[in-house]
Amino acid sequence: MYDINLRNVKKGRGFFAIFFIFGIVFLAVPLFLVIEPFIERSKLSASTLSLPIKETNQEEDYGNSFFYSVDGVLYECSSSLIFVEPEEKRLVYYDPNDPSRCIVDGDFSYNAVPWFVFALPIIFILISVFNFIKINKRIKIIKELNQKGKLVKCIPYHLEDSGMAINNVPIKMPVIDYILPDGRNVILRGDPRHDGKVYDEDGLVDLVIDESNPRNYFIDFEINRLTGNTKSDYFQIPEAETKTNIYDHNDINIFK
Repeated sequence: MYDINLRNVKKGRGFFAIFFIFGIVFLAVPLFLVIEPFIERSKLSASTLSLPIKETNQEEDYGNSFFYSVDGVLYECSSSLIFVEPEEKRLVYYDPNDPSRCIVDGDFSYNAVPWFVFALPIIFILISVFNFIKINKRIKIIKELNQKGKLVKCIPYHLEDSGMAINNVPIKMPVIDYILPDGRNVILRGDPRHDGKVYDEDGLVDLVIDESNPRNYFIDFEINRLTGNTKSDYFQIPEAETKTNIYDHNDINIFK
């Protein structure tokens, strides 16, 4: 068993938690705009038809308002409609205890907010949930590697962009060349460094890999045996590498 630090991998969940929170917040706003008129409508128990504008003496300044009469008193009810026809009539719901409290039929509708307003926050939420599941599976694989993986220490590496960024600063990930027991030369890409660490004192990384299934591996700057490292744990360049075309690599990316 090995001393494997999962802090960086778990930090990835925090990165996507930000996406999730943004998604929830920006979804809540249009949902409120849709739901709130229905809630208000449920509190208004009386209704009446609005009057044609010409019957209200409000022809010069009616804008997007409807006028209605309750017990001989004229009331105005503003609508979310952009334009109101002078002869248009609408059902107006009002509170019999306070007739000035009203809502116009049509102001409460599932179409009150364009559908595309919901699209972006839903995409944020789906991306977050997908990556939460992906990271949890990743953690499970690493824990299995801790039981049966092979440790290889002190491997040279280089950095590549992970395709993610925080505050416009790209998140890097370590990349190594590794030769499997069958002689295949593969490229292994590590987890994005959400913790910001991209360099270790020795300038090398450590690897735990399941060589029977090389898609299962974990790269970090410091991995050690709990019982103490052995000489065979340290990376050595096999002779086969000098005979293999360095451009003849299989690219194994756990994030594909």
